[in-house]
Amino acid sequence: MDEQTNIHAIYVGPTIAKLGLIRNQVFLDGLPGHITALQEEYPELDELIVPVEGCSSALDAAKTKGTHIHHAAQKLKEKAGVR
Repeated sequence: MDEQTNIHAIYVGPTIAKLGLIRNQVFLDGLPGHITALQEEYPELDELIVPVEGCSSALDAAKTKGTHIHHAAQKLKEKAGVR
């Protein structure tokens, strides 16, 4: 397996059980089908799934108002009907 296919990512957005999204969920070797299917309806996921190497700063940004990641998380919650 080459390094190109061995990509690890983490979801840094809010847990939204009805969408199958769990904060800090790690994806090994690509995203599962249910996540890629959600990306069409919720393009905010592109901002909230980051390489594991950048997870610390992304998790901080998700909590910081005014950052693009925080905005994406809030928009996702709103679209999913989560308070």
